[in-house]
Amino acid sequence: MSHYDARITWMVEHDSGKLKASFRLATKEDSYLPTYDNTKLVAMNTCPVYGVVRYQMHKRMPTTGRAMALECGSAMHEVFAFVRLCTLIEQHRDKPQDWAHDAITHHGLRLFGAERLHAILNAMREADDDDISGAAKRGAICVLDTSGFYDDPRDRRRTLANMEEAAFAYIDRWRWNDKVWMREPDDPHSDVGIEWPFDMVIELPERTFRHTGRIDGIHYRGDNLILHENKTASRLNDAWEMSFATSSQVTAYCVAASLYTQSVVSGADIIGLAIPLPKSYDYGGLVRTNASRESFHYERWLSWLNTTVAMYEQYENNPYEAPMYTHSCNRYFRPCSLIPFCDSDTDEQHRTINEMINDEWSPLDDSHEANADS
Repeated sequence: MSHYDARITWMVEHDSGKLKASFRLATKEDSYLPTYDNTKLVAMNTCPVYGVVRYQMHKRMPTTGRAMALECGSAMHEVFAFVRLCTLIEQHRDKPQDWAHDAITHHGLRLFGAERLHAILNAMREADDDDISGAAKRGAICVLDTSGFYDDPRDRRRTLANMEEAAFAYIDRWRWNDKVWMREPDDPHSDVGIEWPFDMVIELPERTFRHTGRIDGIHYRGDNLILHENKTASRLNDAWEMSFATSSQVTAYCVAASLYTQSVVSGADIIGLAIPLPKSYDYGGLVRTNASRESFHYERWLSWLNTTVAMYEQYENNPYEAPMYTHSCNRYFRPCSLIPFCDSDTDEQHRTINEMINDEWSPLDDSHEANADS
């Protein structure tokens, strides 16, 4: 996190009658607090057993297959971040050349590390002209080629070829006038709203905890700031769009972005990209939908947040007594990996837990931070 975080003390308060909450950016002194991200919170509501085992105890069943959807989504998010980096440079064309060099180097190191950034910049230089979209396409191919993603012969949908085609469509439809937020535009090293990890402290009457996440983008809409949230999916339809009207992730990210920028951020553009693209990507291949947040959204989110964290506290390290929501055993059209665990007696469950793989992840993880500091 940047040097600004430790000194930002701006507070946000929402009074929902029974709940009054305050928010602030976390400091090193808050590291002892329990930490939750939106994935962890949603998992508890999907099924408490699953939430406790996977995201509180950080255990998972041994598997041999690849998580293709996650791998594909991760690689494409690097493309989305790269396009925003190109946008940042494009919007500061009036700055001296050394400003652009310092900015793309500073923020590019954080996003990609030194070796990958060097390869990406070399690819961009091969563009035939000064057209930013042409350079962005060449760079995007390099981002994917160096992402570590590789094809699986058992998955013909999530392939590098399909991902490159989707990236080109994304760049063709990208709004280059959607300026990226920057704290101090004259400082090329200033905080910028691209792939920004946040860590905020939420104080409720009965509990205090950290809420973490990673914001894909913060942009200007006129004089106002708005979130950008990128999503990849195999199909984008009305159900997909409507889900963001009440999304807890959007609500939390609005609060975090407001703290981070010290400005009110009360809306989000959710940009969905289908992989592979349908034959006509104008019809369901690339969808941009808006979600706004008002006081009642925050009030309901706080109630949900308080209830969900309380459940984690109640069943901490105790999935054996946590409720099992059997309607989720076959969610997402495949059986839950914990069915063998749930279908065992308590003694066998203890043995199974001990044989599971430790797999902890946080949205604050950033493998390039060391490269950026070196």
